[in-house]
Amino acid sequence: MDLEFLQTVDPQILVGVAVAVVAIGIGAIFLFSSKKSRGCLDPENFRDFKLVKRTQLSHNVAKFTFALPSPTSVLGLPIGQHISCRGKDSQGEEVLKPYTPTTLDSDLGHFELVIKMYPQGRMSHHFREMRVGESLAVKGPKVRGPFYQLCQIHFCFFIEILNINFGILVLDIDFRYIEHPLGLLLIVS
Repeated sequence: MDLEFLQTVDPQILVGVAVAVVAIGIGAIFLFSSKKSRGCLDPENFRDFKLVKRTQLSHNVAKFTFALPSPTSVLGLPIGQHISCRGKDSQGEEVLKPYTPTTLDSDLGHFELVIKMYPQGRMSHHFREMRVGESLAVKGPKVRGPFYQLCQIHFCFFIEILNINFGILVLDIDFRYIEHPLGLLLIVS
């Protein structure tokens, strides 16, 4: 093997490679040493969260604000997931119902649920009777099985094949930029 090219390497290339290696090393250290908060949820066991505020939005809709364990805690619910709430209906029987919070993990120390309360709704009864200071039993997120993930992968692959084969380009999308905790810039529509 001829290694003669190593003797004639330009010093600027060596400096560039060294800077790149140092930058990758610092990035890896930052990525693996930064402690992302785990969140307050447990997918297997219910945890109680105290109701700190109730705001009536209409005659049958209210916003419920629940406190997390500390002012810097996050709920830890991935986007598109829901929590399971446990309560009691008018006969005292246990009721489980899924809800999606209206807050993100960027909202520290609390999470909110906007609930429509139906006259005959079993879980609606629990929320109607709930007062500030009482607790709601919550668990989540519900983990989806491998079939769902496989469908997502195949759907994305199908869309990419359509894009390649037919040159489909969507122009009328309102893009928003979201700042990722690691400093990445995400573009979503």
